[in-house]
Amino acid sequence: MNYSLRLLTGIAGISLAAMTAQAGVSYSSTATGTAWNGSPVYTSIPNSSFGTVSGGTGQSDPTITGSFGVMAETFTPTSSFTLGSINTVLSINAAGTYQLHLYDLGPSGTVSVSSSTATYTPGTDLFSGLSLSLATATQAQGTFSFSGPDQVSLQANEEYAFELWTPSSVGQNGVLIFRASGADPGGQMFSAPDAAGARGTLAAEGQAGGAPRTAGIALYATAVPEPSMFVLGVLGVAALWAFRRRGA
Repeated sequence: MNYSLRLLTGIAGISLAAMTAQAGVSYSSTATGTAWNGSPVYTSIPNSSFGTVSGGTGQSDPTITGSFGVMAETFTPTSSFTLGSINTVLSINAAGTYQLHLYDLGPSGTVSVSSSTATYTPGTDLFSGLSLSLATATQAQGTFSFSGPDQVSLQANEEYAFELWTPSSVGQNGVLIFRASGADPGGQMFSAPDAAGARGTLAAEGQAGGAPRTAGIALYATAVPEPSMFVLGVLGVAALWAFRRRGA
């Protein structure tokens, strides 16, 4: 392999590495505000009713009996997109290492969005196994941003469950997710005292009256990745240089 080809191969390798994101999740937050930040693709509660979440009830896990307790919101996108981030209104009462999970439950209507006795059992996690450390913080609009393979492709009219797992070491009130009593046509809130078991509605877990409740979440699409113009420029110059060397 001559020097020109080695140079091109090396630059190509660098460019591929620069354009390949690593799997994972990061967390950031802003003031709760009066509406969902940015332009979400899907919301469990629309901006017009955002106050019912921001001024609503902070929901905790049920009494945790396993290694992790679960709070979850099911949702059904009406269009297909690649998940970039999820926002929710929450407060963090105890620092700890929490987990995020995402499950495909099946076609729309597989799990009832209105029955107070609905249940589901999760299958294969669509995330790569996400855990993150959260520090104590008052109520905020929190953003979980995903990268690499954890930017999952979500399909229209497919039902999913987004789950936040609380470690038993911090107790059931480690995180509060704010909820509303308004109905979401795409899903409702579920919980479980043990992540190893089935999930039930809040009502079924004895947490919230007899009616379904809705956790406030907003889903955002990831931007379509584009090659770096700098990398493309370097590759072009290198290719031209190699061509001239060959013609010399």
